[in-house]
Amino acid sequence: MFAYGAFSNPLKSVKSLPVSPIGKFGFNNEYALQMVTHLIQNGQLPDFLYVYFPDLDQKIHKKGPSDLDGVIRTDHQLKTLLQAFGSPEEALEKAVIIIMGDNGMAHVHPKNRQPVIDLGQILNGYRILRQGGAVTNQTELILAINDRMAYLYKLTSQYSFEQISEVLKADPRIDILAWKDDDWIRVVRSGSSKKFAYRSQGDTVDPYHQPWTLAEDPEVLDLQINTQKNTVDYGHYPDVLRRLSAALHSHHGEYMVVTAKPGYELKYGSSPTHIGGAGHGGISQAESLVPLMIAGTDHKPESLRVVDLKSYFLQILKG
Repeated sequence: MFAYGAFSNPLKSVKSLPVSPIGKFGFNNEYALQMVTHLIQNGQLPDFLYVYFPDLDQKIHKKGPSDLDGVIRTDHQLKTLLQAFGSPEEALEKAVIIIMGDNGMAHVHPKNRQPVIDLGQILNGYRILRQGGAVTNQTELILAINDRMAYLYKLTSQYSFEQISEVLKADPRIDILAWKDDDWIRVVRSGSSKKFAYRSQGDTVDPYHQPWTLAEDPEVLDLQINTQKNTVDYGHYPDVLRRLSAALHSHHGEYMVVTAKPGYELKYGSSPTHIGGAGHGGISQAESLVPLMIAGTDHKPESLRVVDLKSYFLQILKG
C-alpha cells in the first residue's frame, strides 16, 4: 500500500485526514499516525510497513538539536501507535517494532557567526551555471547543493580539481574536499596542507570488513591506523571511506564532494539555509549517527549501519 497525503489517500472514503495546504497536503506526523492506526485496528497490517514521521526533521532544522518540543510530541505519537494494538506489550507480541532516525543534525551557528558559505562567491572567478540557466560551451562549473554537502561538477579541462580545491580551502568554514583520480580518491581538508588518497581493495581492513589501500596522511579523515594488525578505525567521520567512495561512484561525470565544518552550511543562489537551527547532508558524527530502537525480536543486526539493515529486515521477515 502506498499513502502519500493528498496525492495518494487510500482512506479517502473512510475517514478525514489532515491533507489541507496547512497540513502540507498530508506530509505530516498526524497523517502517518492515523493511516497506520487504521491498518492496525482493522487487522490490515502488511508483512512489512514503513512509516515516516516528518515533523521532527522540520522542527530541528528550524530551532536546532537542543529543541525538545518536537521530540516529546513525536514520542507521544509513537505511544499512540503502540496503544492501537491494545497496549505496548501487545504490540511487541504481534509485531517487530523498529524506530530509527533517517539522519542526524549538526547545529548551524547564528547569523553573527557567518554560518552560510556561499560557494558562488568563493568561486566567482569561474563561470558557474546559474540556477534555471542552460549549460553552454562557456560553462565551467555546476553546483548542486544539499545543505552541508555539495557536488561540484567540472565541465572544463582548463582547471584541475587540485586548483579548485586550493580556492575552496582558503575559506576556513569548508571541511572536506574529495574527488576521483582514476582508481584513487583524493582528499584534502581546509586549514591543512596535508593530503590523503585511497582506493578500494587492499591489505587494510576497516571495522565493517571492507578492504582498502591507503596512501599519504590518514589524519585528513581522522583515521586511526594499526600497522601491526593492518586495520583502520574511524574517528570524526563514521564509515567515511565507504561513504565518500559511494558518493563519488554514484553517477557519471567529473565532480568533487564539498562538505562544511560543523556550525556551517553551503549555499548557492536560492538554496535553503537554517541559520541558528540545524542541518545535515555531510559526513560528520553529528549528522551521521542516528538512534535505533528494536523491540519484539531477539535478532540483532550484524552491524549498526543503515546500509546493512536491508538484510536484517529480510532475516526477520523470513523468521
